[in-house]
Amino acid sequence: MSTQLTPTYGATKIQSKNQIILPKNISLRHCSPSASIAVLNTGFADQSLSMTSTRRPLTVIFSWMLAKDKHVEKYRQLWHKRGFDVLTVKTSPFDLLMPPLGGQVVAQNLVQSLSQLYAQYNEIVVHAFSVGGYQFGLTLNELTKSGQNDHILRSIKGIVIDSMVFTEDCAPGLSRAITLNPVVQPVLQSSINVFLKLFKHISVKYYDTASHMIFNPVVKYSGLFFYSKDDVVSSVTANEKVMENWSKLGHRVRHKCWDTSTHVLHYRDHKSEYEEELDDFLKNLKLRNSKI
Repeated sequence: MSTQLTPTYGATKIQSKNQIILPKNISLRHCSPSASIAVLNTGFADQSLSMTSTRRPLTVIFSWMLAKDKHVEKYRQLWHKRGFDVLTVKTSPFDLLMPPLGGQVVAQNLVQSLSQLYAQYNEIVVHAFSVGGYQFGLTLNELTKSGQNDHILRSIKGIVIDSMVFTEDCAPGLSRAITLNPVVQPVLQSSINVFLKLFKHISVKYYDTASHMIFNPVVKYSGLFFYSKDDVVSSVTANEKVMENWSKLGHRVRHKCWDTSTHVLHYRDHKSEYEEELDDFLKNLKLRNSKI
């Protein structure tokens, strides 16, 4: 599989007083035809949104690397059924390997988008998959740079972490995301490790920043962690360290760890249990506008 490592993101633009344009790596989908925000352009290019006064809760999905839209759609539907609109944020290999031009730009654009969307959404639940957790960490860091974003931080009511990939798992995780070929994977993994060593001064400090924000969120959140013992990409030990740290900091934490499951596909492998855990988590959040 060939992968084009080029950034293609424009900043969030204000079209008019009640309309914004989202960058094309960020998309919004609504939970019903009578959407509170009307999508005027649903192509892969920038999406124009018009604002109204009806509020729903919003899920921000930080998708896994090279996620196909048809697979992400299953998770959108999971949230739509619970009364949430869904904002999806994509992370590319470029975003991961070159954070100053990739992941950091995505984080800045997302913060700007959330700021414009706040008039519509003031209850947010984050659902971060795999390296999407890294992108969420960069976003949290961006949100904390200015007190002007405190209202967005407060609007995040809960965080779902699914198959989180941590810094030390970056190379094996990315290589498996790009190709399933068992011959090519180790070669690609070695190449990524070489790249990271050569550009350590550019990339690794961003990974450390994102990791710090995940391990030490500045606001007390409720967290739900999904992971499995046989996932070679998402470390059980690292997941447990995050949960332990969150508990020490006063966060409410729950988790579901399966003996056997598939990276970022726990919902496919254990649908009933996944939904049960998610629903219990959402009930405890006591959101005003969800269907749970």
